[in-house]
Amino acid sequence: VGKTSLITRFMYDSFDNTYQATIGIDFLSKTMYLEDRTIRLQLWDTAGRERFLIPSSIRDSAVALIVFDIT
Repeated sequence: VGKTSLITRFMYDSFDNTYQATIGIDFLSKTMYLEDRTIRLQLWDTAGRERFLIPSSIRDSAVALIVFDIT
């Protein structure tokens, strides 16, 4: 679908054409500064399979981005 590509673009402002499947979950963090506030994001790049989603962790999230293929 391209979840890893979206995260790579957001984190590093780059794009890699090669495909490498995510196995399990990759964790990344990024600190952003918005006006006078510091915002720390914790990004979880999941394999997209239900067994890799941890409901208790998702429940405590402030934001979730769902990416899916419509074709």
